[in-house]
Amino acid sequence: MDPAFEELERRSRYLSALVRRTRLADPPEPEPEAAEEAKADAVEPGLKAAPRVGEEEMGGKEEEAKAKERAAVKAKESAPVKAEGEGRKVAVCVRAADMALPLQRRAVRIAVEAVAAMPRLETKRLALALKKDFDTTYGPAWHCIVGTSFGSYVTHSLGGFLYFSVDKVYILLFRTAVEPLAHPQ
Repeated sequence: MDPAFEELERRSRYLSALVRRTRLADPPEPEPEAAEEAKADAVEPGLKAAPRVGEEEMGGKEEEAKAKERAAVKAKESAPVKAEGEGRKVAVCVRAADMALPLQRRAVRIAVEAVAAMPRLETKRLALALKKDFDTTYGPAWHCIVGTSFGSYVTHSLGGFLYFSVDKVYILLFRTAVEPLAHPQ
């Protein structure tokens, strides 16, 4: 096997393990609606959530039905969304994500609004709008790549990765860890 390829694989495994062990120093504040949902769904580790009113514990078939229902909800995420201000629909599809749903919704909303506001798509402007908003709202070190055809291999902080498309434009939004520099005295 090629030594350069082996070295790349070794580094990739190391970075993957490092990302799994690392936690965000200051996790982003969830949007209010997500905080309420999280409180309702909170369960102590190692305990099974009690069924809600009207629900019963599920056996094998019921679990399969719930899984199908979740798949249907996921399929809805890729359904067309109506752009505000215009009557046209845009197709939004989340391709890959390691990000809380409220952050995903915010990113998609900003992207859809920006695409609708531009008569001709300006990828740099869209990337800047997403990066600026996420930097100011959730802290520094957000990066955004926008285009119709690109490849990438990035290392991101836990909970800070989203790859989605709006119509035929693909958007990669991710966060990297920022460590303060030690200033010599």
